[in-house]
Amino acid sequence: MYKLEASSMFFHSYKTPEIFAAMNKAGLNSVEFWMETPEFWMAGADIDELLEEKKRYPHLFPIAMHAPIFDLNPCSFNPKVAELSADCTLECIEMLEALGGGIVTIHPGKRTSKRPITHLDKERFHHYLGRLSDAAEKNVQIALENMPPAVNAHMTTAPEMREVLDEYSWLYFTFDYAHAQAAGEPFSFVELCRDRMVNIHASLGRTGKMHSPLAGTKEGEELKKVLSKIGYTGRVTYEFEDLNFGELTLEEKTAILTKETEWYRK
Repeated sequence: MYKLEASSMFFHSYKTPEIFAAMNKAGLNSVEFWMETPEFWMAGADIDELLEEKKRYPHLFPIAMHAPIFDLNPCSFNPKVAELSADCTLECIEMLEALGGGIVTIHPGKRTSKRPITHLDKERFHHYLGRLSDAAEKNVQIALENMPPAVNAHMTTAPEMREVLDEYSWLYFTFDYAHAQAAGEPFSFVELCRDRMVNIHASLGRTGKMHSPLAGTKEGEELKKVLSKIGYTGRVTYEFEDLNFGELTLEEKTAILTKETEWYRK
């Protein structure tokens, strides 16, 4: 059975102890903690906060983390932004290493202007991966996430992802199911990249409902069938956009995660 967890960004306005308590109450196996979770990030991203949660909920560790992406872009034509993006990713990897290891999901970046990707953007992307390569020898698996289709995006198709995975033997794959639905033929990623797939961002990818729960949907049933067929045992992360639900209390958010967990375990 795969390991069920949820993204901390579903609890956008809550503090770290509240987030971990909710994940535990929902019956999850672990957490994908965004380094940029606002209350954590703006307070200085102090690892001691997470070490305290490890003492309280050792069964939720090792956790996964998501490297910083807001205001950042490793393919930026501003070299300072590109280097800062790599610096922040490396800080996230170091933090997870200090917590005992796990999986860090990274984004590939995009062309700064809304124009098709060029060889220069790809060079910046490979420079970014080059900076991460030394950190890949640690207890942290670095996993590249596929992106939704956009004129200035790359890593939106399975062949693109496979090519990069073949070039970097240390790199793993986070399969974003919602992004793949938006791109069409979502399970082509599973067919081509499942040997390196260690995390799945699992949510609905329909227009207007992007990053909504999968429980009770045909897309959700299709995903469960595929994961059963291939015998997947990695992480499945609920990546929900809380703005899709309107104003919710902490208890209501916890109930949503509990319902999703019960559906997966049926």
